Amino acid sequence: MSSMRRILGLLKPYRLLVYSAFFFQIIVIISRLVQPLITRMIVNDVIIAGQHDILVQLCIALLGLVVFRAISGFLRVLLMERASQCVAYDLRTGLFRHLQRLSFSFFDQNRVGEIMSRMTGDLEGIRNYLAVGLITLFEQGVTFFGALIFMFTLSWQAALSILSTLPFIAIVAFRFRKRVRPMFREVREQSAELNTRVQENLSGIHVVKAFVREEHEKELFTKENQKLLEMNLKVTDVWSTYVPIMQGLSEICTPLVLATGAILMAAGQMDLGTLVGVTGYIWMLTQPMRMLSQLINGMTMASTSAEKVFFYMDLGPRIKDDEQPVQVPQRSGRVEFENVTFQYDDQAVLKDISFVAEAGQTIGIMGATGAGKTSLVRLMARSYDVNAGRVLVDGVDVRKQRLQDLRKHIGYVPQETFLFSESLFENIRFGKPNAQLEEVVTAARAAQAEDFIEEMPHKYETVVGERGIGLSGGQKQRTAIARALLIEPNILVFDDSTSAVDMQTEYLIQQHLEHSSKGKTTFIIAHRISSVKNADLILVLNQGEIVERGTHAELLAKKGEYYQMWQDQLTAITGEGGVA
Repeated sequence: MSSMRRILGLLKPYRLLVYSAFFFQIIVIISRLVQPLITRMIVNDVIIAGQHDILVQLCIALLGLVVFRAISGFLRVLLMERASQCVAYDLRTGLFRHLQRLSFSFFDQNRVGEIMSRMTGDLEGIRNYLAVGLITLFEQGVTFFGALIFMFTLSWQAALSILSTLPFIAIVAFRFRKRVRPMFREVREQSAELNTRVQENLSGIHVVKAFVREEHEKELFTKENQKLLEMNLKVTDVWSTYVPIMQGLSEICTPLVLATGAILMAAGQMDLGTLVGVTGYIWMLTQPMRMLSQLINGMTMASTSAEKVFFYMDLGPRIKDDEQPVQVPQRSGRVEFENVTFQYDDQAVLKDISFVAEAGQTIGIMGATGAGKTSLVRLMARSYDVNAGRVLVDGVDVRKQRLQDLRKHIGYVPQETFLFSESLFENIRFGKPNAQLEEVVTAARAAQAEDFIEEMPHKYETVVGERGIGLSGGQKQRTAIARALLIEPNILVFDDSTSAVDMQTEYLIQQHLEHSSKGKTTFIIAHRISSVKNADLILVLNQGEIVERGTHAELLAKKGEYYQMWQDQLTAITGEGGVA
């Protein structure tokens, strides 16, 4: 019920549309309730009493009710559709904006396909209920009680005969809802699982084809699809069990009323016109009973969908601005780690990390895969928060700074390059949307991206495919480097960002970066020592700890882990017996 209250609360900004729709629906209901009374007059006054002079007026009245009902019904549908579409827009926009605020940890723990399922299927389920289910519930409820009142005025005995079936229908309806609700929740969960499977498969379709795993993926999809089918069939089984019972109980109402009317007519307590009028209300009383299963079904589906959507909406970001953020007076790019410890869930990632990167220095970070290199640089922009210690940027703890102020001064080139389905021009100026072409060209030139861009069919206006499809790994990395350089940050972070380019291109990029990054604090995560050998400070990580630090020459002199990396890479280049 809490979910349903929140669903109804979404209509508050559009209450005028909703009230108008309900007003027109009331007109529709009243026109139906009045119609059997006119039919009764036709039978008693025209057919039996012979007052044929009023027949035309009564027929015109019936025709007028039909026209009036049609117009009011059209306006009701139009208004509720508009209100529901507006609510869907608000929900979709609000949920998307909320997702933008959520922390990295949320996206680490929730799959994209599942999130998309909430934003599409679940959200549409809520909209459908607001457009159709809500007004139908109101219509059937008011029609039922209105018809019951009118029937009581005509014949209280006939009305009581129908009411005798209600307790049985209520019991069946309660049991139906109790059984079907958890099933709908399972269906929505499995639907999200299936969407995730499709999303992951299509995103990685090149890998699937490269490893000839199409049949394997088909089997996985079929398995998940089969689960969804079985769950839906279980719902169908429950539906086929309870719905006929409710419909059968409602069908009993007609013979009950006719039998009651026949007895009353035989006793002289009811005339034919009244019996005809009473039978006109039977449909209005039995139709809500027949639709009870559908109403329960729609409400259950809507509330189940709402639970998932509102679950995301209620999640607050783990990383958020301090209540009284500190304004950094001047940005220089100085970074300091003070005894920083960080763990992801229960897994220790960084342990007691301390170092200082002075403004304008270049810091190289080396280490085996999983040593914590990427986690270290992500702490600077508060992608995650430390568990112990402090990270200071420009002398202020990052947790005390406004996130936007902090992050807009950090240019980040991720390990896994992501490009949007836009032109190269728009991708490069993503962080600075008002940048002019000259600025974009300058950034591309510094990233060694200008040459391949100029060879593209539409140069900077060339639209790349989803996630940069159509570009090589090196081209995507150089585009990402240009994007980071364009915002002219105080801190530059290159997370193994030249791994996909050849050594000659890497050398050229480094030459240009020396000029572009002048005065900027630069962090370079790399596996090639050639990428970091000119750094002012090199940190060697092993299992989350700094095991060595110093310049290239100092670390070689220590003949520790860094020296061993150097020897291994020389051997890879020159072969066994190569000279160091």
